[in-house]
Amino acid sequence: MGDQRRGGPPSTPFWQSLSGVLTAVAALITALVGAAAFLYQVVHGAGTGGHAPAGGVAATPSVSLTAGAQPAASETKPSAAAQGETRGAGPYELLFNNNGVDLDADPPKVATGPDSSIDIYDGGGSIESFPIWSGLAKWDKPGAPSRQACISQLNSFATIGSRYAKGSRYCVHTRGDLHVAYVEFVKADGDGWRIRVTVWPGTAA
Repeated sequence: MGDQRRGGPPSTPFWQSLSGVLTAVAALITALVGAAAFLYQVVHGAGTGGHAPAGGVAATPSVSLTAGAQPAASETKPSAAAQGETRGAGPYELLFNNNGVDLDADPPKVATGPDSSIDIYDGGGSIESFPIWSGLAKWDKPGAPSRQACISQLNSFATIGSRYAKGSRYCVHTRGDLHVAYVEFVKADGDGWRIRVTVWPGTAA
C-alpha cells in the first residue's frame, strides 16, 4: 500500500485549485466591468454632444425680422439741385436793360431802378455779371443745356461779361442763392432786349 501511493501522480491541494478559479473569475469580472463602462461612455457621449470646446465658435441663433419689426426706411428728400436737374423753373420772358434782372427772385424780376439784388444787367450791348465777378458763360452748343451742363460750362469758361446778339445764349450763376440760370436773347425791344430765362434752384456745385 505504501509503495502504490508513492508511485501515483502527485495530488493537488484543494485550496490551490480554488484560488486559481477565483483569480480567473475576478479577472473576467474586471474585464466585463471595463467593457460596460466603455460602452456607456460611447453611447451617452454621442447622444448628448457634450459642451463646446474652449475657444470654439458658439452657435449664433438665426434672427428673423417680422413684417411688424422691420426697421423703417429712412426718408431722404432729394435736394433742390436734384429735383431741378432735368427741368428748371420757366421759361420766363423778361425785359433786359441797364436796370438788370434779379434771378434769385421767384419768379425772376426786372429791376425798376438801382437794385443791389440783380445778377445780370445790360452794359451797353453786353451782358454783365453783378456784382463784378465771373458769373456767366456763353453757351454755344446745340440745344438747351441741363443744369449740370451749365455748371460745367461755368466751371470751365466763366467770365465777367460778354457781347450779345439775337440768339446769344448764356449760363448764369447767381451769387445770392447759388441758382443756375439759362438766358437766351430773343429780340430787341425798345431800349432793351427780350430774354427767355430758365432757372434751376441752388445750391450750385
